[in-house]
Amino acid sequence: MAQKENQNPKESFNWIRREARGPTYISYSELSDRLACSFEFGENGCAASCNYGGELLNMSATDKEQGIIFAHGNFESTYYASLARAQRHDGGKATFGLGIAVNQDPLHTAASPNENSRDSRLELGQMTERGCFNYRWPYNEYALLLHEKKDSGPKEIGTCARVSFVKDGILYQVIRLEKECRPEANIYHYVPWSVKVALAVGGPINFAAFNTEDSSTHLRVSKGLASQLEIRVSQLSGDKYDPLCLEWPDNKDNESTAEGPCYTFADLPDGKRPLTLIAEFRLRKVDGKSPSWPETPTSAQIYDHLGVYPYSRMATGVMWETIFLKREQESNYFSELPEANLVGRCVEKILAVDLVPTAFKNNDNLEFEEMESLTLVSNLFLRPSINLESFLYVTHFHVLCSKDTSPESSSNEGSDGMDEAQLHLIAPNAPKIESYHYEAKSAWNRTEVIENTVSWQMDRLQESIERSVAYLARAFIQPGTQANLSPFTSTMSQSNYYYVMMTLWYVVKRCDPFEFAWKWVETDGMKSWPSDDCLLAHCLPPDYLLPKDKEKEKVAFLKWYHYTSVWNLCVRKKRNLLPKAWKVKNLDMKVNLLERDARRVAAAKLSGCQPYSAEDEILDRLGFLAEPLNAEYWKRRAGSVASLTVRRILDRDFTRYIRPGRYSDGEPGQTCGPWEIYALCHHSRLLVENYQTIYIPEWGGLSYPVLGENKYGLLSIGSNKCSSFHLARSLSKRPSLG
Repeated sequence: MAQKENQNPKESFNWIRREARGPTYISYSELSDRLACSFEFGENGCAASCNYGGELLNMSATDKEQGIIFAHGNFESTYYASLARAQRHDGGKATFGLGIAVNQDPLHTAASPNENSRDSRLELGQMTERGCFNYRWPYNEYALLLHEKKDSGPKEIGTCARVSFVKDGILYQVIRLEKECRPEANIYHYVPWSVKVALAVGGPINFAAFNTEDSSTHLRVSKGLASQLEIRVSQLSGDKYDPLCLEWPDNKDNESTAEGPCYTFADLPDGKRPLTLIAEFRLRKVDGKSPSWPETPTSAQIYDHLGVYPYSRMATGVMWETIFLKREQESNYFSELPEANLVGRCVEKILAVDLVPTAFKNNDNLEFEEMESLTLVSNLFLRPSINLESFLYVTHFHVLCSKDTSPESSSNEGSDGMDEAQLHLIAPNAPKIESYHYEAKSAWNRTEVIENTVSWQMDRLQESIERSVAYLARAFIQPGTQANLSPFTSTMSQSNYYYVMMTLWYVVKRCDPFEFAWKWVETDGMKSWPSDDCLLAHCLPPDYLLPKDKEKEKVAFLKWYHYTSVWNLCVRKKRNLLPKAWKVKNLDMKVNLLERDARRVAAAKLSGCQPYSAEDEILDRLGFLAEPLNAEYWKRRAGSVASLTVRRILDRDFTRYIRPGRYSDGEPGQTCGPWEIYALCHHSRLLVENYQTIYIPEWGGLSYPVLGENKYGLLSIGSNKCSSFHLARSLSKRPSLG
């Protein structure tokens, strides 16, 4: 039996075993000494968040009318409460996922012919493993303890593994109890395995909906909201699932238990066979209907959906590791925190969680259409909002990833793609590939395996970019439309609406090779859309309105970039991507004047010699956008915005401490959120390495300007060129200028 399971890991959830997880599994155990954090995952608008121990804290689902509906455990939706729950192993009443019951006292009061038949002696010990599959789906493993006698201590008899994922709008949790599978543990081999296990699921749950009318919370939290969370638990028995009956604990003295968790019991199999349980969660509005549950996926179907097979097209974990391994070998540089884990996780988190499908309706229509567009929702489970500023930087990140993992670039000489010779560097003993008759037994010997994954990832990135830009065009430029997810309109956040045109122009400029079909351009009557009867026209501050003192510098850059983007979108040679009404008279002169004002702001900031503050980081990031947006008319001017920004950053002293975010009594001034901004202070210094001039005597005194956001791989994914930071460490050879 064991031999058969090892030969086919897809069956009976054998792929969850420690020796069968494979290279698509990424372990975070080496980071166990760092701060504990939550893990967010999802797919196509259905998302969830689990705490450090893998227990469910939040869940979301899409809704045509309200955009997003939420369900979260019994805790306050404040920053402190959310952070405290996210860092725990055991969430208690704050979690509602499937797990071994922690508090089993109510079970003994339940009416039963034989109390011993319902006695559970299993509990979880320490967490022994934490990671994820393909940077998407969380995985946790705990030691499984048994209380053999009431007066004896717990004994470790096995492990309890949990993997969570989303498929077709349903959230799944798979739990596998296995005996004697942790060699490093002091396991008591003669403890009987045939005992019952008590499981708990559900609990006090608060429901909420996305709200754009309240800028303080963005959530309407109400237990009486017309939403419901449906739960189903089954036990794997051979090749079938046996449904388990969920029971409320019989505790009439405490009425609050009606909101408490439900309990169920499962029998452990004889011998050493594992016990596998699967829980299904469905969040939806109460509409009087009772849709049937979809068929529970099998082990093989889940195996394919998660991309556990290393040769699968969804094996992005193997893809990112291969790309960064090649760069590490050529640059002779290895980071303590592998950048593959950072980049891969960021891409998956944005694609699978932050980008949420949206629906639109016109003034003539009473119902929302299908959810064909994507919008970026920041902090999905903690005061979510449509953040237009993040929209630009996230799209910028996706464009870089899609460009440098493009399969077309791999066929060009000197490109960043992977050819057969480069794959041979990873596997020196691999035979030469002869694709016309050779069938490889390993992914390292076959280029098509990696290219298949890259092509799939490219399709995901390009689709997300195209659908996100379609949201901006329909929500802000097309008149008479209403989105179920729209940004909160306020005079305090008006400057963020400048990012709409900036994002549109950046994507159009950088994504020409992809030949996107801009659907809003093909809409009937697009050329006659008025520029003063759309959401963007009502949200942008008028030009004659003077910004506040603390926003003058920021608004000078944003206004320049906004009108530069409008001008570029209107005068493109191929086709006009904006309605004719946006091309106003003397727009080019206005852009030149705004460019002059922005350059003066950058020069004044440099000569002011003011001490650095956290708000300067935002201004620095704006200064580096001049080149990607093609905003400066004279690119080689000595006083360019990029060069002034570089000089200001080089003169800056390093951040030596973090302000607690408050002033002492009687000290004037405003505080800012220190954590995110101060944590990103290193970002500007990394960009400086791409923009400053390097003088290298070994090259005959060549002064080589490193211009461009993607020149030496600092922002490039899979670049075969060393960054200037690496050049400063090792100048053994001159890199290709590319």
